[in-house]
Amino acid sequence: MDATSTSAGPARRIVVTGAASGIGAALAERLTGAGHEVLGVDRDTDGVPSGTTPVRCDLTDPAATAAAVERIAVVGGIDGLAAVAGVPGTAPAAVVHAVNVLGLRRFTEAVAPSIRPGGAVVLLSSMAGYRGTATDDQAAHLLDLDDDTLAAELGALGLDGPEAYQLSKQLVHHYTTRLAARLHPAGVRVLSVSPGPVETPILADFRATMPSLDVASDLVGRNARADEIATILDFLLSPGASWLNGIDVRADGGLGALRTVGAPARGV
Repeated sequence: MDATSTSAGPARRIVVTGAASGIGAALAERLTGAGHEVLGVDRDTDGVPSGTTPVRCDLTDPAATAAAVERIAVVGGIDGLAAVAGVPGTAPAAVVHAVNVLGLRRFTEAVAPSIRPGGAVVLLSSMAGYRGTATDDQAAHLLDLDDDTLAAELGALGLDGPEAYQLSKQLVHHYTTRLAARLHPAGVRVLSVSPGPVETPILADFRATMPSLDVASDLVGRNARADEIATILDFLLSPGASWLNGIDVRADGGLGALRTVGAPARGV
């Protein structure tokens, strides 16, 4: 794996959640390898790459989140946040909501005031978010709610784990748009990234809840590697992506095009 960061220039300070495995660990490794300072947030920090400052945090726990953010604030201003941590649809719906929506939003909102002008927030979403069934008005209503009311309303929907996962990532798309507009005056960009299937430790969980996952992998020819998605996150966090803001980047290896147009014969 080439761990050279695409983000050349002066060293920056980046916070990465989910830094102990998968895409988060690959991103932390790329950034530290390029000389950037990385604070790696995870519930279990044993897998955080060497050279990354570990910050233990259970994103479902508001008190733990506040303590982690306070620790981050002590080091001074930051230049970016990559919110990579998430759970798959094999988890109970309440856990999916707690991590992928409530925990992501709570942590991001707490860290955002420390991001310096020119910095960026990148939220990891999923192509599954495009299968979420909420209307724009429903998504806006949910995101207008405080944490306790949002948790109650999400729970009242009665979704199973996979359906909760799709909605959670759909809400990340909507949250990206509104946060980008809100942070624009501060000179901070906000984007999301939606991968298709990725070779990570939780791929088996996705396979168990998404029957079409292997069909998608076969159509594209393989799954993405964690470092390939990390490379995209790395670029979006960097000054080189300064004119990208408020959008979702579909990192699907061409899956959408192949589904729309049809796959050509191999080698064509």
